[in-house]
Amino acid sequence: MSTINKKLSDEEVVKLEETELEAVTTLYEEVTRHMQQNGSDQWDRYYPTQPLFAADLHNGHLYGIRAEGKWIGVVALNDEQGPEFAGLPWRDGWGRAMVIHRLAVHPAYQGHGIGKKLLRFAEAFAVESEYTSIRFDAYTANEAAIAMYEKAGYAAVGEIRYPFRKYPFRCYEKLVSELCP
Repeated sequence: MSTINKKLSDEEVVKLEETELEAVTTLYEEVTRHMQQNGSDQWDRYYPTQPLFAADLHNGHLYGIRAEGKWIGVVALNDEQGPEFAGLPWRDGWGRAMVIHRLAVHPAYQGHGIGKKLLRFAEAFAVESEYTSIRFDAYTANEAAIAMYEKAGYAAVGEIRYPFRKYPFRCYEKLVSELCP
């Protein structure tokens, strides 16, 4: 195991406080800039934005991993589903779905398991919070994210489109019962 991977494996996922708004905004700006430099239109100056991060923090929905004095990965977890999710053939049509939003890993730490660690945290959170499923969408042009989600056993249930995005977003779901032995 490389030194950086060992160091990062010791980092814990924690709930962020409202005082972290500027640091979180900086992280998302760096991730967005990296995406754009690599030809991705997934995020831009219109989404995601600081008011959204402020709401995530205020509502206690944002969790992250800190290393070397800065946030290197964050994710929002709640039960808020956009209207685009309606009508998709979700397997969990009866329960309470947790939704993963805005999972982001600082470019310098991508490829070191941070995204996977945040995903595992989200799954444990869903179990502990008695959700019945986990849902999210992922930009189909973000091949690394798609590969991570599919490798983690998430099932694609359909695709949706958002304005001003060249490619569709694939919607994924996993039943919490699939997480429990």
